Amino acid sequence: MWKFHSFPHAIKSWEYSSYLDSEMVGYYAAIPYIYKIGGKITPVGMVCDVMTSSKHQGKGIFTQMGKFSTKELSSEVPFTMGYPIRKEVIPGHLKVGWKIPFTLPLYIKFLRLNSLLASKKLGFTAPAANIFLSVYNFFRQTKYNKCYNSSISTNINDIIGYEPFAKEWADSLPNSLIKDLPFANWRYAAPERKYKFLSITDKSGKVIGFVSFRNILKEGVPSYGLIDYMVLPGHEDCHGLINKILVQNAKTEGIEAIMTMMSKKSAADYLLCKNGFIKSPFVFSLIIKNLTNEFGEEELFDENKWHLMWVDSDDL
Repeated sequence: MWKFHSFPHAIKSWEYSSYLDSEMVGYYAAIPYIYKIGGKITPVGMVCDVMTSSKHQGKGIFTQMGKFSTKELSSEVPFTMGYPIRKEVIPGHLKVGWKIPFTLPLYIKFLRLNSLLASKKLGFTAPAANIFLSVYNFFRQTKYNKCYNSSISTNINDIIGYEPFAKEWADSLPNSLIKDLPFANWRYAAPERKYKFLSITDKSGKVIGFVSFRNILKEGVPSYGLIDYMVLPGHEDCHGLINKILVQNAKTEGIEAIMTMMSKKSAADYLLCKNGFIKSPFVFSLIIKNLTNEFGEEELFDENKWHLMWVDSDDL
């Protein structure tokens, strides 16, 4: 109900199904996320929840659903996007015309190694490993402008100045998701989810940085998942403060890792590695199917033109 029937747009979603006699054997859904591509505002089909019956494998259901659904979507949106991490589904997407412009690795900053080592039956090494990790993190932090202020809230409507900030951020990139308040209120109303919002302001009170995150359990490790991370150009000196605040709050909550998904280009721009994050072996793939060629590959496939995160998907 939340995902497919309450999106703040005239069209809430597109849903397609496939049947064998009276049995439903396939499902394909997309949400009309609104993007700015170059200077043009356009709906884009964010494809999610593609499912086929495990009882009917090998009958081409996945392929036929992909062909049919994207052909139907071509009269609605210029292109579709998706973020698969399971390698086994990618060949099926490529078979019907999707392409992989670039990948989005999972970056992790470990604060403690207790749970991770315990899961590998190496819990006895945690005290020594934590000492090494503390030393590593001490030297992996960037300086920040001490004139900035920070606050954490649990309601995005409490962030005064969020909407003009989100618009200025979107305008600073060639391709960007429109994250106005209607979208944000929908996105962070996911059932059984609780989100937190870190905002950074300058001396005048203007929002210049924003992070949305939530507590997750990843491979048995209590973690923060960073859903969105935006900083206005010219304020790169706030990344150190953002990481400091996240770490302080994580420690009070017993959080042992902070993780996020973004491209290698964005990770460099947002100083992730300089602030103690490491690139994990887990990699998401951005997949795009250009349906109408309204936008060329030079606009859609250039990693430098995007800053994509979990907020662009339906994950977390």
